[in-house]
Parts: sequence; C-alpha cells; structure tokens
Amino acid sequence: MSKQAHFTSVNPQAFEQLKGKLQQLGLSLQGNSGNISEKGVKAKYNYNPDEQTLQIDDLSVGFPASMMVNADSLVQRMKQMVEEFGGSSK
Repeated sequence: MSKQAHFTSVNPQAFEQLKGKLQQLGLSLQGNSGNISEKGVKAKYNYNPDEQTLQIDDLSVGFPASMMVNADSLVQRMKQMVEEFGGSSK
C-alpha cells in the first residue's frame, strides 16, 4: 500500500538540506518535482518554493530497501528531517 506525506513551512534551504539527507540514503530528488525510483523506493514528489510545501505521493518501498525500512518508517524519517529543518507535517 502506498503512503503520502505532505509538509508545510519548507523553505528552499530546508528542501536542499532534505535532498542532501535523502541522497545519503541513496535517494536523489532532481529538481522541484519528479519521481523517485531507486533501491526499491518509488514515489512522486512536488516541492513548491513559493508556498513552501512539499508533497510526496504514491510512496512504496520494495526490495532491497524493504530490508532496512518500510513505507511508514521512511515517512517518519522524512517527517523528522523536515521538522529538524524548521518545516512541519500536515
């Protein structure tokens, strides 16, 4: 089952920091919107710098990422990262 996560108050610097943290996990976000399909993680994302919102939709975790995390724990990690950088979850 796919998950979603919506975040607010994500300024551009926070988004860049989040992208860097996700890169350390092996997930790269190219630009402000697109698709992730790496290491078994699939999702759609859209960052709106004007509204300072980040939406992650259709998040699913398969092999090999499922050996380390599931969709719920990945959403929780992203929530913690966003909050660490001053954003909040909806």
